[in-house]
Amino acid sequence: TDRLAELRALPAADRRDALLDLVRTDAAKVLGHPSVDAVDPERGFLDLGFDSLTAVELRNLLTAATGRELPTTVVFDYPTPAGLAEHLDAELFPDGGDPAGGDPADEETVRRVLAAIPLDRLRQAGLLDPLLRLGHDTAAPAPDVTPDAPAAEIRDLDVAGLVRMALEGSDS
Repeated sequence: TDRLAELRALPAADRRDALLDLVRTDAAKVLGHPSVDAVDPERGFLDLGFDSLTAVELRNLLTAATGRELPTTVVFDYPTPAGLAEHLDAELFPDGGDPAGGDPADEETVRRVLAAIPLDRLRQAGLLDPLLRLGHDTAAPAPDVTPDAPAAEIRDLDVAGLVRMALEGSDS
């Protein structure tokens, strides 16, 4: 989901804060509170007024936001907003999930990271044009990127390889 891509793009500490904010915001919504301030991160969901119906409502909102199917008992298994946010962080980002973490050659990781970067930021870094050239014509070398690379070599590259090639071309 878009929310998951946004979370993945954040540093780990900011991501945990964002997950806690997500849990508190959705809990306030389910309980009909006008503000997230009514949901103390360390107070138990039962003490906040949750019952089985509102627990399922919260679970549904969090499932929609994260794209991860959560058990109906998740609010009772992790009985505070802070505990639930920590659980979500561990579930969604088991490897720590920092943008620099993981296997850089993993195509799905590269796609998620690229999708989370605003186009203006790619443009400012001088990467947007080389990436667009590679995307528009992967059958031939992109001008100014790798003029001597044979077309077959470019066709055989995965997304990570194309990004690496674009980055190397932007250094020259």
